[in-house]
Amino acid sequence: MAARGMNLSFIASIVKDGEKTIELNKEEIKRENAKWRQALILYVVGDTPTIEVLERFISVHWNFSSKPKVFYHNDGLYTISNKPIIIKLRTAEFDFQAEVLQTVPIWAKLPNLPLSCWGMDSLSRIRSGLGVPLYVDECTTKVEQISHARILIEMDVSRELPAMIKVLDPNGRIFEQEVEYDWVPAYCPHCL
Repeated sequence: MAARGMNLSFIASIVKDGEKTIELNKEEIKRENAKWRQALILYVVGDTPTIEVLERFISVHWNFSSKPKVFYHNDGLYTISNKPIIIKLRTAEFDFQAEVLQTVPIWAKLPNLPLSCWGMDSLSRIRSGLGVPLYVDECTTKVEQISHARILIEMDVSRELPAMIKVLDPNGRIFEQEVEYDWVPAYCPHCL
């Protein structure tokens, strides 16, 4: 399991035109945009270099300024067989016969999430549209891999997992955010 990142909280979504929509906070979006004002994009043609190679290149060629932070944009996070081990606290009332595993923690990714949405409040709002957000992984917390935000979220697996959610930005624009899952449990619409 990835190292634990920032904690998230549940923030209820709104219903707009009969569809669940996540409403972002204007002030947080401004704060997140301010973090990226000085960012440069470096494209590498051919083989993908490691972070260490990129950092060495920058330190050799741009040694006239302080060392910049390098963010890697690719899909490099893995899990063992993409299937989680679920651990629950045993209570005095626990009954093996009656136990039905309906709520499961699942790692979900938001590919190409706008950088202005990477704040704790925005991530909490977006993920609350799917279930109960638990926390993000270390790469998302440190904003080290900007190809996607990755969040562990408790989801009801007796329903089909959504592949997209609608997000309302502070300017009133609605965009569709794709959702990917590291592992999707088998789903049957008949027996749930």
